Amino acid sequence: MQMASLEALLGFARESGAAAVTYDVTYFPHADDAEVDRQAALLARDLEIDAGIIRELCASEIAEYLSLDAKRDPNAPVHSIVEAYVGGTAFAWYGMNDYPRLRRVILRRLARGGDQALRSFAMRASRAQMELMEDL
Repeated sequence: MQMASLEALLGFARESGAAAVTYDVTYFPHADDAEVDRQAALLARDLEIDAGIIRELCASEIAEYLSLDAKRDPNAPVHSIVEAYVGGTAFAWYGMNDYPRLRRVILRRLARGGDQALRSFAMRASRAQMELMEDL
């Protein structure tokens, strides 16, 4: 892996005679209570706990998440990728803007725990816990 600017990648592609350059840009609207409910339900399913426990234990983190997300410019891409194919090899540039992920916010809070979280979350091995470990 080599780090390069988008301009450098496009210059390399042009000089190498790339026949195609593709791109994908992702935008997210502001989160709302319905999105929080959806994500809490998905995470609760993964953790095999009740979504109400997540909502109760993580109420202040969820409120802060919604407040921060409301300040984010929804017209700025959350992430983007540009790929150039040269001689059968793909070269890619990834761009990411700071975007809070509710799932990670909740997982961090659950991992910090308390008795209720310990009983409902910390004693179970799960895919979501493995995701949290990858972030540490």
